[in-house]
Amino acid sequence: MKVTLQPNGCALYAGREWQLISQPGQGMRVFVEKNRHSAFNQLKNKARSNYNALYLYSQLMSLNNRHGMLRSLVSRAKMQQMRLQLEGGSINYNVVDGCVFIGEFGFSPSNREESGLYKASRRQEFEPEPTNAISTKHIAINGACSSLAFAAGSMPAFIERGYKPETTQASLDQSGYCLFYNSCGAGIPSDMRQFVDTSSVGGGTQTAKQLAQLIKLEAKKDKEVHWTLHEKGHAVFKQALRIALQDLSSMDKSRLSKHKVFYANPTMNLNLIDRYRKKAGMQLAPQPPLLNNTSLEQTWVTGNFVSESIVSYRQLKEQGENGLRNVTAGNIASNALTRLGMLGIGSYAVPAMGVGIAGWTVAWGTLIASNLGSPNQKILENGADFFNHVFNRLSKS
Repeated sequence: MKVTLQPNGCALYAGREWQLISQPGQGMRVFVEKNRHSAFNQLKNKARSNYNALYLYSQLMSLNNRHGMLRSLVSRAKMQQMRLQLEGGSINYNVVDGCVFIGEFGFSPSNREESGLYKASRRQEFEPEPTNAISTKHIAINGACSSLAFAAGSMPAFIERGYKPETTQASLDQSGYCLFYNSCGAGIPSDMRQFVDTSSVGGGTQTAKQLAQLIKLEAKKDKEVHWTLHEKGHAVFKQALRIALQDLSSMDKSRLSKHKVFYANPTMNLNLIDRYRKKAGMQLAPQPPLLNNTSLEQTWVTGNFVSESIVSYRQLKEQGENGLRNVTAGNIASNALTRLGMLGIGSYAVPAMGVGIAGWTVAWGTLIASNLGSPNQKILENGADFFNHVFNRLSKS
């Protein structure tokens, strides 16, 4: 079908009139049908205060370049018909003669639990309700969880670990907290999603793009926000910060100095994500990062056997020494020596002189048991936690 461009910025295509919504001279021309232009303007106005509306609006505007189009699915019937899948919605559009014509766009009801922002509290029996803005001091981003309800019930323990003694699970029962639900699931698909956000392949996952819009809106508010990142939630947050920082003004960044970040059971390199945290001007939480020293994934695969010490020393430099919060050079050295000690006794090595085969077998057996039974969902930071987890796991075997 032929496209006829008109002097007033409109276009005739498929027997209908279309209104230009993209900026002239900035990439491909993007149009919406003229009778839907008012709906587009309503979305644009709503995007000033609603992160989901801003997410949809930003994805619509990204279609003016090839990078935005590469993320879309092409119709088998007609090459010019494309579909961009979003978290909880989609955008259908045609590409003809270097122009983009947007058809249906928006969010659609779904039976599955979508990524997004929720308000959670024990008084609701952790049945979170969707919300459009952060209404509490605390917000958590979960890692691999089986459901929204499970994620909501699990995060208070990690929030308490990062912000105690001022914040406890009892106080969260009263105030509630916000959860940015990361519906990454588990297994290989979950690992691939983390890889996309960690490496920034394709600009990151749609969940990270969605979270980026929430961060951008919160940066316009002058209030405290305490983030708790859990497991694969670190990768989503890192990528969202990377996206948001491209658009934030210096004034917006200055407001982010009231935001604090706590790292819990990270499955990506802490030093990498902390560089973005520091670039955004955010503070570290009062408590040191939570790292399970017996976890192969959290320590050796990610490189956090070194990075945890780097981030902890950075916290010591930024906040000063605090023995009550275990923010001391001694605590940092002790954690590092614990990891080195485990390496030295043969837990991660082959049998060597001074380490008998039987002792090495027990060490490896204990290590394997400690990495089974969803250890990333638990707080394991000392010998008692470690052995309790192992014994509970073995008793169920």
